[in-house]
Amino acid sequence: MTIERKEMQEIVKSYKRPIGVALGSHSALDALSGFRNYGFKGLVYTTPQRAEIYLREQRVGNPDEYIFDLPSVVREDLIVADNIDDIVKKKNEEWKEAVLILKQYKDVLKKENMEGIVELEGVQIPNRAFAVYVGEKNCREIENDFTVPILGSRRLLKIENREEEKKNYYWYLEKAGIPHPKEIKYLVEAKGIRLLEKVDQPIVIKVPHSGRRLERGFIFSADGRSLEEEVEKEVLAGHILVEDLKSARAEEYIPGVTANFNFFYSPINAQQEWGEVEKYVSRQKLANEFLSIDERRETTHDGIVRMLAKEQLKADWTKTRYPISFEVTAHGLISLRESLIRKIYPVADSFVEITQKEEPPGMIGAYCIQTLMTFEEQPYVEAVSQGVYDAAGKTLFDFVPKTQDIATRHGGGTNVHMGLGSQYANAKYGRPMSTGDRIALEMKRALEKGLLTEIVT
Repeated sequence: MTIERKEMQEIVKSYKRPIGVALGSHSALDALSGFRNYGFKGLVYTTPQRAEIYLREQRVGNPDEYIFDLPSVVREDLIVADNIDDIVKKKNEEWKEAVLILKQYKDVLKKENMEGIVELEGVQIPNRAFAVYVGEKNCREIENDFTVPILGSRRLLKIENREEEKKNYYWYLEKAGIPHPKEIKYLVEAKGIRLLEKVDQPIVIKVPHSGRRLERGFIFSADGRSLEEEVEKEVLAGHILVEDLKSARAEEYIPGVTANFNFFYSPINAQQEWGEVEKYVSRQKLANEFLSIDERRETTHDGIVRMLAKEQLKADWTKTRYPISFEVTAHGLISLRESLIRKIYPVADSFVEITQKEEPPGMIGAYCIQTLMTFEEQPYVEAVSQGVYDAAGKTLFDFVPKTQDIATRHGGGTNVHMGLGSQYANAKYGRPMSTGDRIALEMKRALEKGLLTEIVT
């Protein structure tokens, strides 16, 4: 049975001192920083293999406190346990952060662990690791079995599972009319694929790694014929499985700047009066806050593209220990040309609106729009309407964001903003405001206004 939102709302009605909860991976450090910065206790559950990260990167002390002696503060503020009961016993003590070490992430689904987290008045902050390690392929365990309130959209987590879900984020992009890369259809054959149409332009196929199942590999080719040849080579080498090609996606390769736009939709702000600005922008749109931009850095691709093109063509990476990989390794902080900010608002607003229509209550909290900022021919009239005042002639080229992914939870690149805050959020709030901070701020405002029920599912 799917857990209903009203069940989670009933639970948080009794919360007096809620704590933030994060699965120890992905963007947990940013979330934990936010909890600390806004006066909430934080609980991170992790595994023995990853526990050292959270034991060495403590988020202790009081909001805005200058810590003079870190060992003494850690000694006072940090609890480490492998049994949830040991943390529950100290519920009313003045610790700041707890690290719960589980044998495996899915152990959080054990009845005693979920009941313990609720006893601690925990609110789960979803990240990608939570969706895949606890929810696995289709997030059914999260939807049906995870009896802890979630600050976010419980039923939207699964739309990132492109291969398993018909109503995935591509479906939402289509429904919302959001520009995205054109899909190119193909048939799966014994040794690879055969495209259903001639493709003379650059093309990419996105398919799971044969070894690392949660990550997609990317094969880029100059045209369709080249892609068919490259896919066959990768199948024969054992890097991808023919079976996986049945649910992979081939699409046009779009040249452009890769940018991850981090947003936050606040149901609380959507209920507020915004004054004179509402004559021009609806409160629903004003509640859809643009926080920051980051970019992905990928191994081993980043190293390969530093070589001269002529040497790249000569290199045979199959004869080395280093496979060609687009596995995300790091994130960098970037900003957007100011006049182009207007281009991303409609994407974010359209996405929130379609989720509210198709999967009420729709998007809540943090989410990330992964785009390619490209340059494309636009009709003259449209260009002028978009504010391109130097337009001349019947057509011109203008910037277009092409959305290639949407993450319906705390984005993976936001650790880059810890301690620094997010460019656009900082400017709005007048203080450092990372995505983790913004999540915690929403919890604090909801608690003070008696509106915790509005932000959980």
